[in-house]
Amino acid sequence: MGKKVMVFLAVVSFLAGFVVPISFAFDPGHVKKLNESNKCPKCDLSKANLSGSGYMGAELVGANLSGADLAGAVLWDADLTDANLKDANIKDTNFSGTKLSNTIWTDGRKCKSGSIGKCK
Repeated sequence: MGKKVMVFLAVVSFLAGFVVPISFAFDPGHVKKLNESNKCPKCDLSKANLSGSGYMGAELVGANLSGADLAGAVLWDADLTDANLKDANIKDTNFSGTKLSNTIWTDGRKCKSGSIGKCK
């Protein structure tokens, strides 16, 4: 392998160390916390795959769920006050009794204070 190629690969590897930590994706520790305790206020769950999961009564106040896959999830009586669901996949997600006050909805609009079960 030529010296120029080796220098190029070294520079790319070095720069990758700066780019990877800046990625905009969920924190695996936050997913674990949610799964273990059913509570994860202000957690970063952006782009997480939570499809088909059951989070009845979950506390997700202020959580970032933007771009998350929540298809078929059950969020009965959960608290998503001030959460961010922008661009999340909520196909067949059950929000029965879920608090959605001031939640940023999938289309970017803000749910009205007092919204329960659906964004108003």
